[in-house]
Amino acid sequence: MTVQGQDAWVIAGLGLVTADLPQGNDMAGVLRHNANKDEEISKISQESVSSKRGQLCIEYGLRSLPSILDKLKRERHLQTPQDIYHATAGKIGRLLKLTCELFSQEGEDDFVKIWKNFEIPKKWSRLPNPISHYNSFMMSDLLKLAMIMPFLLNRFLKESSLKNNEAATIRQRIDVARISLVLKAIISCWVQVAKTMKAVFNKEFTLDSYEKLQLCLKEEFLILPKVFASFVNLLNIHINMHLLMHAKTFGTLVNSQQMEV
Repeated sequence: MTVQGQDAWVIAGLGLVTADLPQGNDMAGVLRHNANKDEEISKISQESVSSKRGQLCIEYGLRSLPSILDKLKRERHLQTPQDIYHATAGKIGRLLKLTCELFSQEGEDDFVKIWKNFEIPKKWSRLPNPISHYNSFMMSDLLKLAMIMPFLLNRFLKESSLKNNEAATIRQRIDVARISLVLKAIISCWVQVAKTMKAVFNKEFTLDSYEKLQLCLKEEFLILPKVFASFVNLLNIHINMHLLMHAKTFGTLVNSQQMEV
């Protein structure tokens, strides 16, 4: 366009989009809320998939249709849509799966017993059993679980609750001498995830809450990959490096999908 008699390029950029969960999933290119999780409800059989692309979409929870953001010109290796709610819930879901896989039969029995008798807020709907109905957990269920999981683990977790080989692997990873420290490390992971989740979804930020958010993101970034190898180089954890900048730039991380990376 011409500005004061001179030609000038006008460039527009997209930094933040706010949307409800289904639309946020669409823009981030992932399957909608709990889609392809419950085999009895929505899982597409491998036989009905005619292309490799379709199979990959099912395996990794991606949408086969392009996102509306794909119409924008961008450097896709540097600018990746981030659905913060989806990333946070996915991170909690992975931690839940890894934690349950550590349990011995005794650990599973004790956990279910504590789970059935644990008093949850009256406004909450009843959560599925994490052991037998893990695939039925919705994202909102995972966020609720993150709030109570440290208390659940603290009530029953002991050395015999873990499989010997799994406990030995974590003890070697965190370089400690006693299994009791492995138990503390597992609980610490859940405590840190809960604290980070609360800090991320603050409805408003102050200078103090920015500092708290930065500290929580950093500590979570350090402890999860240290205890669980599956978190190493995980994109859900990598996003932690950018959330503070987004919060300071846009003032919120609630219902947000970022393009800037």
